[in-house]
Amino acid sequence: MPTHFAIPAATVLMLAQAAWSQEKSTLTEHFVAGKIRVFYTSEGRAAVPSADANSNSVPDHVEDVAKQVWAAHVLFCGVLEFPDPFKSERYPNLTCLEIRIWDRAQIGGGNGVAFENSQRARDIPEGNREDRALVMSIGKHVDARKNITPAHELFHLIQYSTTYFKNSWYLEGMARWSEHALGGDGVGDVKYAIRGPWPHTADNPAQLFTMSYDAEHVLWNPIAVRSDRRGLIPKAKVPDSLRNLRYSDDSPVLNDYLLNAAPLMREVLLELAKQDDIAYQALGYQEWSEDNQRSPKNNPYIYQAIMDALRRSSPPVGGYAASAD
Repeated sequence: MPTHFAIPAATVLMLAQAAWSQEKSTLTEHFVAGKIRVFYTSEGRAAVPSADANSNSVPDHVEDVAKQVWAAHVLFCGVLEFPDPFKSERYPNLTCLEIRIWDRAQIGGGNGVAFENSQRARDIPEGNREDRALVMSIGKHVDARKNITPAHELFHLIQYSTTYFKNSWYLEGMARWSEHALGGDGVGDVKYAIRGPWPHTADNPAQLFTMSYDAEHVLWNPIAVRSDRRGLIPKAKVPDSLRNLRYSDDSPVLNDYLLNAAPLMREVLLELAKQDDIAYQALGYQEWSEDNQRSPKNNPYIYQAIMDALRRSSPPVGGYAASAD
C-alpha cells in the first residue's frame, strides 16, 4: 500500500472546519477508556440519554458505545490478528480513537461514519498536544446494546489502515460480515451457492460491483461459509476483560464465539494491500484521491485479491486476473 494521501477538496475542508468549530462549542464533555475517547453533550439536540446506572457521572449510553468499540478492536486486532490501525504505516504516531456522538441529522441521517484520515486529537487533560486520532461519528439514537454500528465503523478503520480501496461492495459488504463478530450468529444470510462457481459467472461480477451493503449476501457470507463452516472464535485467545465485559443492562458485549472465516477475511485485507499498489501503477494514479479510491476501475483488482485469498483457503477456485483495460 503506497503512502500517497488524498488531498481533500476545498468544500470538504470547509465542511470539516465548520464541523470542528461546531464540535468545540457543543461536544463539551468527554469520557476516556484506554485509547478510546468519547466526546458528547448532555444538552441540546445532540444530548445523550442521561441514565447512569453505576453512578459514575458518565451516561450509560456513552459507556456502552465505548465498550463496543473497545471490544471490537480487541477482538479483531488482538484475538483474530487483523491489521491494527495503531500499527499501520498509514497512520504513524496514532494514539487514540475519537468517537463523537451527534444528533442523527448532524451526520447526514445515518447511524454513523468513520473518517479515513488521521488528525490532531482534541485537547483534553488526559492527553498530550502531540496526540493523533482516527475519528468516527455516531448518532445519539444508536443504542450500542441493540445496534452494532460502532463496531461496524471500527472495522472501517481497520479497512482504511490496510488499503486505499473504498468501493462500496467491498467496503460495506465486508463490514456487514464483520458485524457478526460481536453481534452473534457467526454469519448472515447466504444468497449465492457456497460451492460457486468461483469466480462468479461472467455477468455476476458486474452486478456485484454495483452493490453496497447487500454484497454481504452474495459474496462475503458465501465465501465465509465455504471457507469455514464451523466458524469458531478461538476461546482460549479471548481475554477475560473481553469475555466478561457487560453493557449497562448486564447483557454481554461479546454475544457468542461464532464468526465464520476470520482467517480468510484477514488474508483478503492483506491481499488488498498488495493489489492497491498494483492498481495504483497500472491505472496511472497520481494520488489516492477520493475519486480514485472509489473508481470502478478498482473493481477487478479488489475481486482478484478476494479470489486469490479464497483459492488458498478453500480450493478449487478458478483463475481471475485484473486488467487495466
